[in-house]
Amino acid sequence: MNDNIIYAFIALAAYVAYKKYTQYKVLKLVPDLLSQGGQIIDVRSVAEFNMSNKKGSINIPLGSLNSRMNELDNTKPIILCCASGSRSAMAKRTLLSKGFENVHNAGTWRSLTKF
Repeated sequence: MNDNIIYAFIALAAYVAYKKYTQYKVLKLVPDLLSQGGQIIDVRSVAEFNMSNKKGSINIPLGSLNSRMNELDNTKPIILCCASGSRSAMAKRTLLSKGFENVHNAGTWRSLTKF
């Protein structure tokens, strides 16, 4: 096997493990974040959100986030979710760049259904 393929596979495995670990860390915090008035923001499209969602979550599609930031309470934790965790990661970067501080990427919306 080509060494480059092996290194690429190792890098991919490390990336996936890192994403799972960071999501696990956030999910452990969710009960406390919710008790502090945390807001669950689902950044999937309206159609995806309407098909199924976490009860009590707010749908702000990623493409609308910049124009709808005023709907978020920066004094309370913000818990972001989407279908895979990628869009919520982008939303987290966007919010942090706009001065939001207590922002958490929970990954998939399904991971929040137990809370």
